[in-house]
Amino acid sequence: MMELTILGGPGEHGRSSYLLRRDDQYILLDCGIDIQPEYDEEHARLRPIIPGLQAVFLSHAHEDHSSGLQFLQHYGYQGEIWTTRATVRQLPVCLKKMEYQHYALAEAGAMHTQQAAANSSDELQFRYVEDIVSPGQWISVRPELEICWGRAGHVPGSIWITLKWYGKNIFYTGDYSAESRLLQADRPLHHSRIVSRAYPLPGQIPDLDLAIVDAAYGVDTDRQGNKLAQLGRYMKETLLHAGTVLLPVPVYGRGQELMLWAFEQFPKVPILVEQDLLDALQLFASDEQWLQPDGAERIERLLQSPRLYQMTDDHSREQLIQTHPSALIFTDDGMMQSSKAQQHYMRIAARDDNRVIFTGDLAQGSFGRMLMMDMEHRGCQILHVRYKVHQGLPDVRQMLLDLKSPRALLVHAPASRTDGLALRLEQEGFQQVHSLLAEEQLSFG
Repeated sequence: MMELTILGGPGEHGRSSYLLRRDDQYILLDCGIDIQPEYDEEHARLRPIIPGLQAVFLSHAHEDHSSGLQFLQHYGYQGEIWTTRATVRQLPVCLKKMEYQHYALAEAGAMHTQQAAANSSDELQFRYVEDIVSPGQWISVRPELEICWGRAGHVPGSIWITLKWYGKNIFYTGDYSAESRLLQADRPLHHSRIVSRAYPLPGQIPDLDLAIVDAAYGVDTDRQGNKLAQLGRYMKETLLHAGTVLLPVPVYGRGQELMLWAFEQFPKVPILVEQDLLDALQLFASDEQWLQPDGAERIERLLQSPRLYQMTDDHSREQLIQTHPSALIFTDDGMMQSSKAQQHYMRIAARDDNRVIFTGDLAQGSFGRMLMMDMEHRGCQILHVRYKVHQGLPDVRQMLLDLKSPRALLVHAPASRTDGLALRLEQEGFQQVHSLLAEEQLSFG
């Protein structure tokens, strides 16, 4: 019998971490923890599993999946963390706002504190899946453990992973999107579904005992093209009235995709971008194997464009906004919690023709959420158009069909979303689709 303990992910759009157990042995899929002050001791749950922890798999670098890595080190984990080179390069960028700058990331694949730099036994050892096996192929990494992986289309370096562990087959999407206009995604397919080589690098997936599936958008049925068409209309309307559009985006992820899309959609419009977002775009460009075939070339055209303006400090921000009163502004905080992002808002807030457009989830209590909910707001318009970097109903449905309808756990969304999606899928004939909460467990086999 094997058991899955949910450390985070289902019932919330936040920390993601899943613990597999067989007897006194464990495997950890992602290591996100809640970093709110009231959860200071949450990481302590990792302590008792360290002696039996056989391997850790890190799907990508975003902090809701990686923020607990330092505590694996703190509690003495000396095993391997399986991930990608691009993910390890991104960790300092994605964890920067959490004040993890004191962690150094060595290209050799070790993560260590400055104090422990001379002590190799105190390092986290990263192993890169792309160095040992191609996407969609299987390899044994321990006598009892085989893995197969593929590109997940969420950020460069993001992967899905399938495990064969003691005869049980477990699939984990990480954060998955097949609709990126910049990134490639490998389609995970049950081996019986592969009828031709038309599919790009398909995963040779056997019958699964459990699939842990990104379902962040619940029953939403919109495709990426519809989202972008709506976003484009709002932006075009604003620019026709000589207004400015402020787009708050995370430092690494959809922001780079949206910058590139906006640059290509509006060929005469100035684009004002924070330095951290451009630094992250350079990281995108350095990871060509994760991009669409023309991705690196498109990024280079943007970086070399005279319409692209870099904001580095308050002086450059004020000067550029005064020089370009009608522009697209990208600030590196998707929920506008930082003073920098809020200052951008204050600069454009008074004019009705300006717009702030959010493109991702807004947490309760965030500045962005409060703006969206303020029914008495005056001045610039506050809008929300989701840019897809996760899965909704059509995506989850297709993935389950591709995997031959396995037992599935829907994750990465509030319980109301996964409850609704599970009910909808069950009405369509899917069986054993679970919507659970953190701390709950599933046994299988």
